[in-house]
Amino acid sequence: MNFKKSLRIAMAMHDLTQGEVATKMGTSNSALSVAIKRNAVTGNTLQLAAGAFNMQVSEFIKLGED
Repeated sequence: MNFKKSLRIAMAMHDLTQGEVATKMGTSNSALSVAIKRNAVTGNTLQLAAGAFNMQVSEFIKLGED
């Protein structure tokens, strides 16, 4: 799973910025940037990210698959 790709696609689909997504996730933009760079996210981060887009985790993950 490519968290960065999933996030970028979902952001484009919902016309949201990274800062807006971070706010919806209840985190800071810098903390989200670290998660994106490391591409090693926890289950909780996946749930928060998917929730920011009103998606199931499985739908969010699928966006980042090749």
